[in-house]
Amino acid sequence: MLETIRFSREDTLYILGDVIDRGPDGIALLREIMESPNMVMLLGNHEYMMERYFRPEATEMEIFRWNRNGNAPTLASFLKLTPVEQERILSFLRTMQTHLRLDLDGQRFYLVHGFPGDNVHDEVWGRPAIGDPNPIPGCKLLIGHTPVLVLEGDEEAQLRHGEALMRQGDHLRILHCPGFVDLDCGCGHGIPYRALACLRLEDWAEFYT
Repeated sequence: MLETIRFSREDTLYILGDVIDRGPDGIALLREIMESPNMVMLLGNHEYMMERYFRPEATEMEIFRWNRNGNAPTLASFLKLTPVEQERILSFLRTMQTHLRLDLDGQRFYLVHGFPGDNVHDEVWGRPAIGDPNPIPGCKLLIGHTPVLVLEGDEEAQLRHGEALMRQGDHLRILHCPGFVDLDCGCGHGIPYRALACLRLEDWAEFYT
């Protein structure tokens, strides 16, 4: 994606969470983001699960929850690091914001992984319905947790939509709803029409890989 958008030092990349799990390079991605002064990452539910997992007081449910959500490649890579490197990553996760208000060229944005809420859990796990209003007045709401396919309706509607995409040789695309814009095009899921999506905020141009 960075090659596709020709990412440079003059740009800023805002990442809506979930760079780990369900893939082999989560820890490498975290480390690259940590070292990049023009990348800003928000907390996703997968990073939240990882941070909770490694707390000394982690409950059995918190351990179970991350184990059942595709953590195997992330955990394997993490355990190969030195204790100092591990602590740097955990400290990074502990200090991540759950949302970001952004002013850009006269536009105001509210970026969040799940959906605006009153606590960390809601902001990383919240899922809206397609017709839900924007709860943040004056801001364009961007989210990245709910796969756009889920907002198509029940399982039958999702299946029909996926089959139509395959017939067309197309993939999932950013969904512009009345109250929010959803950027999760299912790149972490094993479906043939998944994509990684990027939205350029200056002109709303969309990019996919």
